[in-house]
Amino acid sequence: MKNVLVLGAGISGLGAAQVLAKRGFNVVLSDLADRIGDKKKKLIEDGVIFCFGPQSDLLLEGMDTVVLSPAVPSENPIVRGAIKRGISVISEVELGYLITKAPILGITGTNGKTTTTTLLGKMIKEESIPCAVAGNIGVSLSVEVENVPQTGLIAAELSSFQLEFIDTFKPKAAVILNITPDHMERHHTMDAYVAAKSRIFENMDKESYLLLNEQDPYTPKLLEEAEKHTSVYLLNVSTEVDRGACIVNNKLVLKVNKQQIIICDISELQIKGAQNHEDCLAAAFLAYIGGVSIESIRKVLLSFKGLAHRVEFVRTLHGVSYFNDSKATNVDAALKGMSSFNKPLILIVGGHDKGTPLHDFMEYVKIHAKYIILIGESSERFYEEAKRAGIHTIEKAVNMEEAIKKAQNIATIGDVVMLSPACSSFDMYSCYEERGDIFKDIVNHLN
Repeated sequence: MKNVLVLGAGISGLGAAQVLAKRGFNVVLSDLADRIGDKKKKLIEDGVIFCFGPQSDLLLEGMDTVVLSPAVPSENPIVRGAIKRGISVISEVELGYLITKAPILGITGTNGKTTTTTLLGKMIKEESIPCAVAGNIGVSLSVEVENVPQTGLIAAELSSFQLEFIDTFKPKAAVILNITPDHMERHHTMDAYVAAKSRIFENMDKESYLLLNEQDPYTPKLLEEAEKHTSVYLLNVSTEVDRGACIVNNKLVLKVNKQQIIICDISELQIKGAQNHEDCLAAAFLAYIGGVSIESIRKVLLSFKGLAHRVEFVRTLHGVSYFNDSKATNVDAALKGMSSFNKPLILIVGGHDKGTPLHDFMEYVKIHAKYIILIGESSERFYEEAKRAGIHTIEKAVNMEEAIKKAQNIATIGDVVMLSPACSSFDMYSCYEERGDIFKDIVNHLN
């Protein structure tokens, strides 16, 4: 690989271009639009050539390899053209793996990835082991792994988009937290989505450690395939497992290498709920496999207060509590957020529609929500599905401010108003963080 085309100039693409140019490769970075800003000057100095605007097969002339940013789908004409010509196509995550000297601890799944990855990174740092925390968490894996020595560890959050085009990628240990319908606009079918997630373990061997969620409906199929070539452990927060990670007598427990290790009582955790318990156990399992002591694992778990935009308390006003769950970018995440409460819920729902089925979501909402206020481009489909489910306490709002004011007018003492989008943010906002920050700002200015 001497001449490399990097498709997509987001965080991953910029990182790949930077790393490759520094290592002496001839790099062309292409995107439909120029949004690089002040980073361009340094890349030009490193020899990167930019090609912005309409893309054609001419970009492939003389190329040995194409490196994809996560946002670039397999249907992209350039990707198809490269495959047809026999040009190697890899993800930025694969590039990171080819560069790193340190073992990778990989986290994928539909929900809980960022919390698990953040916890894992904190555990590794608490142990004073050199590390990088990167990947789908918003940091280029290929950039971060460069400076981590062989004695260090990489905590890598991995999306289905990033795993689609791996080749030799092989983590020392990995977890698939859960798989529920998401990104149907990209993968089109659940089979394709599951296949992308399962690539995380395709190169793992018997010296590797794979943790699968025993309660997930797709686990039996994954287990059958994984057990052929790697060591599989199970995660379960409802039932004790023979080996893996579980809750026993209200305590977080690891069962690894014929040992049963009690970490802490769940009452000692500051984050509550089954999803958070799964994330804690998954992070603890990976950290332990990576050589982190139980003392460091426990210390991090007991002090962790959760991440912003994940069932995040904002304020209580006139007896009504407001929560920001902007990170609930799919229906399963929204359901998990709602399950945290046993109080009347007023939900602000909607955004960029991923096209996922809504029947189960609406059936849950019908029982547990007092009122729904819809925003964003998904409003019409969500409205029709809600009516079909027999939900009548529902209306639309033109923007976030109107939605919050409607919620405030409806709410009474003891109610919970929660931003629970069940959609991504890209119809109205640049990211879920911006959406959540705007929600919090408006709520904090209510009187």
